Amino acid sequence: MRRLLTSIAMAACLASGAVKAQDGLGNIDFSKVEIDRVIELPIKGMSAVESNGQILFISANGRFAFSGQMFDLWYKRPVDTMAQVEDALSRIHLQQMGLEPESLNTVTMGTGSREVTIFTDPLCKACHALAEELKAFADEYTFHFVVIPALGDDSNKLAERFSCAQSKDEALTALLNGTLATLPIQSDCDTSVYQKTLMASHLMDINGVPFVIADDGRVSRGRPANLHQWLQGEY
Repeated sequence: MRRLLTSIAMAACLASGAVKAQDGLGNIDFSKVEIDRVIELPIKGMSAVESNGQILFISANGRFAFSGQMFDLWYKRPVDTMAQVEDALSRIHLQQMGLEPESLNTVTMGTGSREVTIFTDPLCKACHALAEELKAFADEYTFHFVVIPALGDDSNKLAERFSCAQSKDEALTALLNGTLATLPIQSDCDTSVYQKTLMASHLMDINGVPFVIADDGRVSRGRPANLHQWLQGEY
C-alpha cells in the first residue's frame, strides 16, 4: 500500500509537470502533491487517479502509470472524468449498451413507467422472496425478470426450459411458483435468445443473484435491505 501511494504521488507530480519522468523520487516534495481522487477500477490491479484535473491509471504494484484516453466499449464513449469512472463502476445502463431487457430470457411483471431489471435464478429462494415483495410496487414499476443459471446445472436446465415456454404468462407464473419443471414448452425451441442472455450476464460479470438494476442504473448485488427506499433511490 505504501509503495502504491508513493507511486500515485509520483504520477501526480508527472501529471502536473512538477518533475520529469527521468527524475528520481528524491526530487519530489510529497508535501506539495495534490491528489484529488483515487478510484479502484474493475480492471484487475488498476486504479484511476485524478490530480490537477488529469486522470492517470496506476498498476496495483505501483510501478506503472498510464496516461491517455480510456474508452468504454459498453457505452461506446470515451471516459474523460472521474464522474464517468464512478458511474461506470456503480451503475449499468442497459439501454446505452443497446441491450433491451425484453430481448433476453425475460418475463415482465407490472405496468409502471419506471423499469427495473432483475437477474434471477429458478432455484434462488432469495429471488423468489424478492419477486413476492415486488408485487406491491407493480403499479408504479415494470419489473423485467431475466432468468439465468447462476446456481449450477439444475438451474441451467430450468432456465433453458423457461426460454422455451409456450406462453410468457405461464412462464411468469411458473417462475414465481417454482414450477418450471412442468412448464409446457415449444417442441422446436430456438435457444438463440437464451445464448444471448448467457453472454450478456457473463459480460456484466453477474455471478450471483438476485442482481437488480434500477431505472437510473444503480445496482444491487443481492436483495436490497429496504426495497422501497432502494427503488426510490434513497440509499
